[in-house]
Amino acid sequence: MNFNRMLTIGDVAKVFDGPHATPKKIDTGPYFLSISSLENGKLDLSKSAHLSDEDFAKWTRRVTPEAGDILFSYETRLGEVAMMPAGVTACLGRRMGLLRPDRTKILPEYLLYAYQSNAFQEVIRAKTIHGATVDRIALKELPSFPIQVPPLKEQQKIVDILKGYDRKLVLNLETNQTLEQMAQAIFKSWFVDFDPVKAKMNGEQPEGMDATTASLFPEKLVESELGLIPDGWEVSTLSSLIKLTGGGTPKRSEEIYWNGDIPWFSVRDVPSGSNVFVVDTDEKITELGLNKSSTKLLPKGTTIITARGTVGKLALVGTDMCMNQSCYGIRGKEVGDFYNYFNLNEAVSTLQRNTHGAVFDTITTKTFDTYSMAFSGAELANKFDALVAPLLQKIEANVRQNIELATLRDTLLPKLLSGEIELGTSEELVEAI
Repeated sequence: MNFNRMLTIGDVAKVFDGPHATPKKIDTGPYFLSISSLENGKLDLSKSAHLSDEDFAKWTRRVTPEAGDILFSYETRLGEVAMMPAGVTACLGRRMGLLRPDRTKILPEYLLYAYQSNAFQEVIRAKTIHGATVDRIALKELPSFPIQVPPLKEQQKIVDILKGYDRKLVLNLETNQTLEQMAQAIFKSWFVDFDPVKAKMNGEQPEGMDATTASLFPEKLVESELGLIPDGWEVSTLSSLIKLTGGGTPKRSEEIYWNGDIPWFSVRDVPSGSNVFVVDTDEKITELGLNKSSTKLLPKGTTIITARGTVGKLALVGTDMCMNQSCYGIRGKEVGDFYNYFNLNEAVSTLQRNTHGAVFDTITTKTFDTYSMAFSGAELANKFDALVAPLLQKIEANVRQNIELATLRDTLLPKLLSGEIELGTSEELVEAI
């Protein structure tokens, strides 16, 4: 077994370029893939636009992406890559290239993992052309890039091990989506649709609710400026229920402020999908950086909302951390952390509509005055917190486990590619996940 066999990209795959223009974007139709859709080895189609069938024919004259092709960015987001899934009709977007593997020499899944390996990422960094506006790699040189390619049998063993980790990562993400949807559905039923009140008005016991909790809901709806709301509930502005904390950025020129052990949140750290919690950040600051800047230490349970540029993204703080000045940290004045989070989630679309700014969309402190709701009072809100706490705690646990799994997978990757780990143990490695 020659695990150190070095070939080139051109030895194992054909390289194709994407279009150098952008078609008219529409709401439905084939996908016009965006390099922003390349995320941690996966293709997130929610970040790509659509184009007409007529334009699709023009934009696929060079190549039509097929299942198993490897998509990559050759400008700006260098190193990002994903495999083209089956059943998706799409064309390459700007700054995007495609590798079509020769399956007699290399498995598509192996090529994906090898592209993500530290060794190949280092090749990309060494070959990067630093331009005045963007960094790029020269596509005409890509076929000469060296890549480690063991025999197909060993490739398959490597893929089997790494896919085991990826399956568990995906399972945790799917579980988190279900758990988040369950908690959101309860919040909406109780505090938006008032289902328990409507049930009692019909002489019924609220479904799936114990008698003590049911007793906290009134038995009728009354008119208000918001329409019908539960009797005894008050119309409250969002700003009256929350406490805001601003952020800040230590001076970049002061190295002693950075690379510490205090997480520092920015928009890039927003949780993906239904992960809800942020437990780690790309950048960290020192205690001196905290003390010498306007940033504040946010306790666990704070909800962060991005308030400038990309507005309305939410994250629940899972570890004490700081944040930059483009965000607010939000705690409830009387209500628990989970009620506060889901209440903000319900308010986000209104807050986004009411942003303003000469250059960037901005949520200001006054924007929180623009959202009003029927407030039940602290007792019922905190009853909700207690009910959904196990769901949110499981989400947080899965987020932390996925960080550990991804770290372990990324640690294994170079060892597997080099043959340092005995591939005969693949079954044990997968079963241990």
